[in-house]
Amino acid sequence: MNKNYEKILSFMQGASWGAVIIGAYLFFTLFYPFGLIIALIGGFFGASIGLFMVIFFEMAHLKLAIYKEKQEHTKLLKRMVYLLERLNASETIKPPVSSSDETLSDH
Repeated sequence: MNKNYEKILSFMQGASWGAVIIGAYLFFTLFYPFGLIIALIGGFFGASIGLFMVIFFEMAHLKLAIYKEKQEHTKLLKRMVYLLERLNASETIKPPVSSSDETLSDH
């Protein structure tokens, strides 16, 4: 299911870059009769709509990647908890090993 979201997000990012190029070109040619500086400013504003969409879809892609990474970390943490519980359960069954330092038979 995440693969479908990734495909949609990638497509929308590509469409956003297309909107950047088309918007910049369209606004540049629209404002070119008023002068080069005005045309450059118009081109920037025309591209800004598409750039906003590029940033939005890139953030959505990053959030999806973070979500997938958190799912993997959760699986690993659950596995670690399970292994630690098994380790603690096996230690409680074994009798404690006494060392020679703990006995007072030498005195």
